[in-house]
Amino acid sequence: MKHKQITDKIGFQQLNESVEDDLIRLVTRGMALKNGGSLDDIESYVLPLMLTRWNCVLKAETGLVRYYKEKVYLTLATQLHKYGFSDKHITEKALEAIDLLNDNVVLSDDFFRKSPKIKEFLKTKPTALKRKPSRQKNITFFRENDVISINIDGTYYIAFIHKLIGVNESPVIEFYEQVFNRPPKLEDIKIKKARGQQYNDDIIRASKFAIYGMKYQPDLANQIHLLSASENSTMAPDSSHLEECVGVYTVSNLFTIQDTVRKMFSESSI
Repeated sequence: MKHKQITDKIGFQQLNESVEDDLIRLVTRGMALKNGGSLDDIESYVLPLMLTRWNCVLKAETGLVRYYKEKVYLTLATQLHKYGFSDKHITEKALEAIDLLNDNVVLSDDFFRKSPKIKEFLKTKPTALKRKPSRQKNITFFRENDVISINIDGTYYIAFIHKLIGVNESPVIEFYEQVFNRPPKLEDIKIKKARGQQYNDDIIRASKFAIYGMKYQPDLANQIHLLSASENSTMAPDSSHLEECVGVYTVSNLFTIQDTVRKMFSESSI
């Protein structure tokens, strides 16, 4: 049994690519940090960041297509195993998902026949990677002037896409000041005031971020939602109350932006 055989039988190529892209980005960064001496355990770095994003599916109570959560559990368990990691809870849920998918005849007869082998394979100890994985091509299906929400630990942050880097490589976003504890709608944005970032000089400045890895729309991790596919810039946040931005934008990704956003919206930044 091989990892690709399992993901091929799940039959959701975009989901598999999305999970693998996220893992490659995290594993590559984790290996660099470990080689630099600032990280001892790559798994303790990868799993929390991965789950902050994919828990938007795994912990969702509504809004998902039937059996999608089971396919995500199984894909996560398979890809984690491929890259040398194993999470007991995810593996257990993946094994349960196999039974549920078979009981409801969701996948193929071949998946049903190979299920015992798949289960045994996922329960084996994964082999740690010895070299950095190949990076995937950066691409985004989001567009200029889109308004999006990003779910981080159950808090929803709103952002505006000012432009795209390169040939649809990465969106450059700026955050609004409003936050929500529920999935927001476009009409919930009452004030178009931009949220700034506090720098080491204690000055709060306008801040934009190029988010690499923000690929699929709709987002298969259920973390990023499109609120408006705008055709003009009328929804752009107003940053006139903030000091001038340092540089054009800060290069970031779906994982490093998590801590950045938490700090930007903390009490010390108000």
